[in-house]
Amino acid sequence: MHAAIRNLPEDQRDDVGDELRGSIADRVDSLRASSDLSDEQAEYAAVEELGDPDRLAAGYSGKRLQLIGPELYPSYIRVLKAVLVSVVPIVAIVIAVIGLIEDDPTGSVIGKTTWTAVNAALQIAFWITLTFALVERGSTPEKVEESLGVEWTPDKLPDVPRGTYGALGEMVTNLVLLAFIAAAIVWQQFRSPIHDEGERLPLLDPDLWSFWLPLILVLLVAEMAFEVVKYRAGSWSRGLATVNVVLGAVFAAPIVYLAATDKLLNPAAVAEMQQGWSGFDPEVTNTVVMITAVAIWLWDSIDGWRKAMAAQPERSRHS
Repeated sequence: MHAAIRNLPEDQRDDVGDELRGSIADRVDSLRASSDLSDEQAEYAAVEELGDPDRLAAGYSGKRLQLIGPELYPSYIRVLKAVLVSVVPIVAIVIAVIGLIEDDPTGSVIGKTTWTAVNAALQIAFWITLTFALVERGSTPEKVEESLGVEWTPDKLPDVPRGTYGALGEMVTNLVLLAFIAAAIVWQQFRSPIHDEGERLPLLDPDLWSFWLPLILVLLVAEMAFEVVKYRAGSWSRGLATVNVVLGAVFAAPIVYLAATDKLLNPAAVAEMQQGWSGFDPEVTNTVVMITAVAIWLWDSIDGWRKAMAAQPERSRHS
């Protein structure tokens, strides 16, 4: 009995103690009357039936015996998923790019990237879990959800079907592709395979780092963020399709401009490649780059609007 009441508030201990004494005494009498148990055996059985004293005390005090209660668990999962999807890929990309810049072995880059990504995921999970556990004990679930902006409303119901762009695998694939492009831009500056008397010659004009290449890298990050937004939205909408067209045009425009004005390739690298391969024509390369950039933008724009229009009947039917 002492184990059950010792953690209760002072004003509850006497009342709960008296109640438990009475319950145990009544049960001991009942057990002795219905069996041949001794006083000690009957008392042991009665106490055993009451169960874990900590659980018993929690029932009297209303103390929570779970880390994250059922009221906040859905919000906890939503926040945890959102932060993991948003942060872990970016951390992995940064570590991988740093490894490539420092010319680390491929195995070392993969190992460091994987270890850092896993460690980041564990840290995020730990701190978010700890935050929810502490906050839940100091406030009501409704106030916690409201302060975090994760309270559930019917507006957050997903569209049915979820949408062709809702798959996590598709989002991750696109994020990896965009990250690869960004890493390749940085890599060609420091680890270009084109050499001239031992000096590495970047394929892209180094002067572009004064404005154009940083702009393209920023746009790649914006594209990655938009991939997350599309996944979180659950399905395409006209608004998302419009943003997709504009963002794609903004990304393709500098590439097309630089290729059209012959400012994309490094003249020194072009000259070195022509020495080893006389058939290399920078004009053809620029033309291919322009056509590819425009074709990808058009295909992506049309595909986005096709998916948005296909989602409208389902959206209307469930509105």
